[in-house]
Amino acid sequence: MDRLCNMYHPITGTPFQCDETYREWQPCHALRPYIRCFWGTERPVENADTSMESGIVIPDTCMDVIIDVNYTRNACTSIFCGIDETSALTSRQKCADKTATFGIRFYAWTAVMFADGDMRGSQNARWNSEAFSKDIKDALMPYMFDAQTIWEKICMAEHVLMKRLRADKTDADVLNAVYRMLETKGREKVRALSEYTGISGRQMERKFEKAMGVSPKTFSSLIRYQLLWQEVAAGGKFSVLDAVEKYGYTDQAHLLHDFKKRHLMTPAEAVSFAKEHR
Repeated sequence: MDRLCNMYHPITGTPFQCDETYREWQPCHALRPYIRCFWGTERPVENADTSMESGIVIPDTCMDVIIDVNYTRNACTSIFCGIDETSALTSRQKCADKTATFGIRFYAWTAVMFADGDMRGSQNARWNSEAFSKDIKDALMPYMFDAQTIWEKICMAEHVLMKRLRADKTDADVLNAVYRMLETKGREKVRALSEYTGISGRQMERKFEKAMGVSPKTFSSLIRYQLLWQEVAAGGKFSVLDAVEKYGYTDQAHLLHDFKKRHLMTPAEAVSFAKEHR
């Protein structure tokens, strides 16, 4: 488990963003193999009456529990988000309420270890978080009103997650396949992954659907896209020709088409958009 989180650090469509509406915090050492990060607003945001802001949610190969607190209306809602296949543009409406957001971002292969059931049907899902884990929802939502700082929220979340963690739900075949996908930058075919893990393609399909809600072919493709986006976003000199060979695309057109299918933008447009949301 440790080797996977050390190999792979998925990023969002706006990886440079760090402001009053979005920040990321690392979990405690014991949870780092399972939780990519905690994220949200460091403190409640008031009088957010600026014009609508555009954003983007991309396939980051993660799953999230998101808790939104509206102190003005004394309301608290939470949702669970499964793995997305494509990006979606978002916008924030004008709002004068006092609000705060707290998110828990799970690695794709670890979310099942905190869930009440398995992850079948979770691809592109937006569920009430109770459908993911009633215990986590019931423990965290009331506390979100009372916590005075983000660190209190994080400490409470870590306490709840440590109690909820079920390592026995780990599937070694899935983890081995994910390791191979990362090692080959998403280039490995399902047949080769089957030979690597020693299980049939149909078995692997069932195991991935249960563990992550997606097929191994889809997840491998998303890893390739995410690694490509990380390289693009890192800055420096990016060569499409080099990336074609590195990530196993047939040609430049194939790479650009696949990236835009996932990200809704070309690599250049995606970087420009990310820099606008620092």
